Amino acid sequence: MNEYQEIIKWHPHLVLISEKPVTWYGLLNINNEIQMKIKLKVPEYPKLQGARIFFGESVSLTYGTDFTAKVSVMLENSNSVMAFLSQLQKLLNTVMKKQTFDYKFQIDWSNHDILDELKTALTIPDITISAGDNLNLVKLEYKNTSMILKYKKISTSQWTFVSSDLPTLSSWSPLETCISTLSEAAETLKTRTDVLEDTWTNLYDIDKNCWVLDPINPKPFHLHRRIYLNPALSLLITLDPLNPDALQEIKILGSEDEVSKCQDLISNNLQMWTSHKSVVKNLLDLLELPELPKPKQEKLIESDGIVSDKECCICFSNEGEDGQSPSIVCNNGKCQKHFHTSCLRQWLQVIAESSVLFDRIHGICPNCKTKISCPLLK
Repeated sequence: MNEYQEIIKWHPHLVLISEKPVTWYGLLNINNEIQMKIKLKVPEYPKLQGARIFFGESVSLTYGTDFTAKVSVMLENSNSVMAFLSQLQKLLNTVMKKQTFDYKFQIDWSNHDILDELKTALTIPDITISAGDNLNLVKLEYKNTSMILKYKKISTSQWTFVSSDLPTLSSWSPLETCISTLSEAAETLKTRTDVLEDTWTNLYDIDKNCWVLDPINPKPFHLHRRIYLNPALSLLITLDPLNPDALQEIKILGSEDEVSKCQDLISNNLQMWTSHKSVVKNLLDLLELPELPKPKQEKLIESDGIVSDKECCICFSNEGEDGQSPSIVCNNGKCQKHFHTSCLRQWLQVIAESSVLFDRIHGICPNCKTKISCPLLK
């Protein structure tokens, strides 16, 4: 068994998204309950010389420079990608266990200001508080949502925002401005979570009854779902928690023919949307369907480690540079490859046979040579 196959076997949520440079992207299992998103580039594969790993800013902020330095040393000293991933799992499991624990046994009793804030925040009903060593990190939890703050004594506030499960809404003040005290942060977490409960219920109903293509592992802050309708068509719906009774934002993605038919169908049935029904039942009415397709049991990764046909046929990734999933599907029923709009646009722009008509660029599919088009940049 070669290393590619071993990685597929032991790290099934890591996907080989590029062979030049060799790059894995996805979720690394830390323990039975926790996964972490990583991106590992290995330009000199199988050697780890010049390899780089990306976690995101929140991880670096939470675990600090010492963690980053340890990861760098591990990259330098590991003799294979499998060995490095195994060591990384152990390191992350260790730092996560140390990061959060019961504040009652770890409080720095000399810090009376923080202690008073903790006591006050703990009087707020249903709020749970845990803290890191020396109270450098404090985690507030309410109804399975959380907010993590970092202690930093400055002129305007003792706390800086690290992360939260809550989504960002344009009509809400940024969380960074609502955390001058732990009590204010806890009240904000509680109020916004209560507002979002009905929306999360609808999203859970979608996850349960539909074939969700994106996000692959929904988090509380994901308010959108891309739903599979057929191999050439999907529907992207984004819920508005502050206007739950209104018709929600819907975009139709896929091949031109299928999108046109679906748009006409939905337009004719818009009056059927009602606040008295769940989002799923409203979608069934709009689409005139008895039920929505359920996911099939299929492998996400092919035997050679390259991603499946649901990934972009050009960059071999599910998530594009703009964070979007592949939304264009080839019209050829025997092909039906998926493409990011940006990837297909760049491809067509360098093909001599391509032409521009109105606001679209037309050319041939990179896979089957059937006619295909995508929007030009605005």
